[in-house]
Parts: sequence; structure tokens; C-alpha cells
Amino acid sequence: MKDSIFKEPHNHKIENEVFDKYKMNLKEKGKRFKNHSPIETFDVKQVLELISKKSVVRFGVVQGADEKGQKVSMLVAYNSAGVMVGKGLQTGDPCPPPKCE
Repeated sequence: MKDSIFKEPHNHKIENEVFDKYKMNLKEKGKRFKNHSPIETFDVKQVLELISKKSVVRFGVVQGADEKGQKVSMLVAYNSAGVMVGKGLQTGDPCPPPKCE
């Protein structure tokens, strides 16, 4: 049997301040995306936990960048008023700073 190409899942939830910082980093002039793995994934258990919230009606993927200019994709759930529900999930690549949990 082949080994899984996916890394062990970790806690992808990011605090709102970090979420906002990533979005602002993307808008900063002079930021360039660094190379990253061609496969970006979200942990399925954390996604199911996010979609199980009653008020969720839409999902979105928000692009951002960390301090080093590394591209970060974040999965976000919205309610019918377009307000973010719960915490956004960062993709598994790169690992959320400062460490995986």
C-alpha cells in the first residue's frame, strides 16, 4: 500500500487577528508569493465541524500571505447576512505559524 501524500492533520483554525493580518499582507505592495506545494488541503474533520454550524449558508476561499510572502488560502463560512461564522481554516500548507498543534 502506498503511503499517503497528505501530512498528518493539525489544527488549521486561525484567530481573527491573524486572518486579518494575512489578508492585509496580500494587499501590501512588493509582496511576492513564494513557491508552495501544488496541493493545498483542509482537514475534513475541521471542515465538517465548521459546516455543522446552523447559520452557515456559504463558503469562500480567501487568499492571503504570511509575513514571509508565502501564499495562504483560508476557508471561511458565512451566514445569510454575509458575516463570517466561526474561525477560518488555513490550508495545511504551509503549517500555521508558529507551530503545528
